[in-house]
Amino acid sequence: MCLLLVVPANAQSNAEVDYLNLDVKINDGYAITTVEEKLDNGNNFTITDKFEFLVPEKAFLSGFSISIDGEEYQADILKKAEAQQKFEEAASGGRTAGLLETRDSELFSYSLNFEANQSIVVKLTYEQALTRTLDEYEYLQYLRSNHDVNDLQVSIDIDSSIDVLSVGTPGFRSDITYPDTNSARVRYSDVGLPGQDLKVVFKTENTPLNGNMIFYESDGQGYFMHIFSPTEEEVGISPLNKDIIFVIDKSGSMRGLKIRQVQTAFSQIINELPEGDRFNVVFFDSFVRVPSDELLIANDTNKARSVELVTETNANGGTNINEALVDSLVLFNTESDNVPIIVFLTDGVPTDGIESTAVIRQNVMDANVINASIFSIAFGREYDYDFNFLQALSLENGGIAVYFEPDTEASSGISNFYDTISTPLVSDLMFSYDEQVYNTVLTGKKHLFVGSEVMLLGKYDQDAETVIARVDGNTRSGKHVFEREFIVQPEEKNDFVARLWAYNNIMNKLDRMKVEGETDELVSEVTNLSLEYGFVTPYTSFFVEVPQVEEPDEGPVDSATDEAVMEAATMDEAPAEEAMVESAPMVASDEVTDVYMPEEAEDSAMEEPADETPGFSFLLAASAIGGALLFLRRMDN
Repeated sequence: MCLLLVVPANAQSNAEVDYLNLDVKINDGYAITTVEEKLDNGNNFTITDKFEFLVPEKAFLSGFSISIDGEEYQADILKKAEAQQKFEEAASGGRTAGLLETRDSELFSYSLNFEANQSIVVKLTYEQALTRTLDEYEYLQYLRSNHDVNDLQVSIDIDSSIDVLSVGTPGFRSDITYPDTNSARVRYSDVGLPGQDLKVVFKTENTPLNGNMIFYESDGQGYFMHIFSPTEEEVGISPLNKDIIFVIDKSGSMRGLKIRQVQTAFSQIINELPEGDRFNVVFFDSFVRVPSDELLIANDTNKARSVELVTETNANGGTNINEALVDSLVLFNTESDNVPIIVFLTDGVPTDGIESTAVIRQNVMDANVINASIFSIAFGREYDYDFNFLQALSLENGGIAVYFEPDTEASSGISNFYDTISTPLVSDLMFSYDEQVYNTVLTGKKHLFVGSEVMLLGKYDQDAETVIARVDGNTRSGKHVFEREFIVQPEEKNDFVARLWAYNNIMNKLDRMKVEGETDELVSEVTNLSLEYGFVTPYTSFFVEVPQVEEPDEGPVDSATDEAVMEAATMDEAPAEEAMVESAPMVASDEVTDVYMPEEAEDSAMEEPADETPGFSFLLAASAIGGALLFLRRMDN
């Protein structure tokens, strides 16, 4: 995300960060983070400076303001085109204004203009839904800046409708307290940035067997959140066995560090397969290599042979994604009771065989008669692969897509991701409710894996007294029905549920766009939800403008004085520049992402409008010169 702030500038220098405060509220896995930073210009002249922040990948920016001399200026959420137009108008008029819009990266930056000895407080808010995997929630707070920070304060409040069992901050000596059974508090402070990001890991009690439901009502509308996460012990049966196929890219671009990391990760994964599973490993480059034309029982012999094949694999050739996936799907046995899963890893785009990603997606759906879940792993630098294609491919086939950059942690990252999908407990989930519930949105996957949760949000009629929830799924012992009647008990502390409903609806529709394209209907729905609930999305932006101060009228000045003043001002006034945010590098990549700069605004940065209101320096000089001329005239008289 990037903020463009066009302001007059007379010099380039660095402002000092007086303090950086991070305030985080986590309620039932929904995190709202407020970043507040006070920035000081200790110089006796005007400066312009640029500031950068990282936000989590799936977080939405939901608030932005700047405060000058104790006056706070809140940004408005507008349609993207309207925000851009207002920004261009402000820029062409030489007024201080900001435009904050989404980017494809996790990095956003903004530029500020400071008057001499001026302080500015910047405040921004972003929101995200945390996911529960392997019995844990994880919240990551980036602690990085392109400026020195002298005072860092981090405050994290965790609240839950069920018991909070433990909280940890690996690598940090933070202050952790538990005010009651349903909450925890984390406090951390430092005189500077610690050189690493803060990770907060916490565990909560499992929900009851048939789930837990919390309610909130506002303006005649009811919202609910249904959390479903039964444990292996509660269901009373062990996890389902799976038929799993690993489809591994070994094209030439995988040569070196990447193929070695893949060999390490998948050797470990294969070795840990339980005996009840069946598996196969498919390698592909320009051609597809299938070691066995059927799935193998996960015994010691078959696992050892497969690990040997993985470790001996060399990287070369092109990338034939279509043939690799289609050939893998025909290996599944349609009569099997095991859960069918494909783990697909690639570091590039299709270069051999069928290269159209649209055709590949259609061919995969046609071949996927067994409804296997496809989990895609993009492995490489950001622009090496087509992540939108991989996301659409997985979404259409009951899975998700993730990405890893090749670094020292890649092997463990791939293994950890696999752990989250390795033990399906309930498959083919279906949620249903009584007629008082509507506008529901499901988060998560179609299977419930051990240690994870599936969450559904929706609206209900405010006069409803109860909500009946039913969850159907398949377990090792056959079909199972989880059903419960919940008493509607709305509470004000659950106000986040309404925003969480909107957040997940927007995410769901953006995911649908990856599959269906940008239809007018989906764009309209995303835009309207974003405007109503105040989220920055690809179709909405934040716009803020600092009102200009009206200078008092000093009264008429005769033509001789006015001419002298204008001549002196023309000689003294330095040409003003318009500051703009330049492209900022991703923290974890060598690539450079361009920051949007409207053409009209860019043009206005090159020339000063003729009718621009005189600045403070100009008025000060004019007043001084005018006073001197008036004094001399009186002396002559």
